[in-house]
Amino acid sequence: MSFNDYLKNIRMEEAKKLLLETSEPVAAISEKVGILNSTYFFTLFKKTAGLSPSQLRDQNGK
Repeated sequence: MSFNDYLKNIRMEEAKKLLLETSEPVAAISEKVGILNSTYFFTLFKKTAGLSPSQLRDQNGK
């Protein structure tokens, strides 16, 4: 696994945690995990998690 892939995985795991534990806007969470481009964040999140950030929240009762 490359360093970039490793870093993406760490960022996405932290994003999942923040999405489930807080009610912060997705754009704010994107910035907190170090991804300033929210469009890229949505694309990367959906690719790695299999669903969008809002779908993750909906499925887990947030």
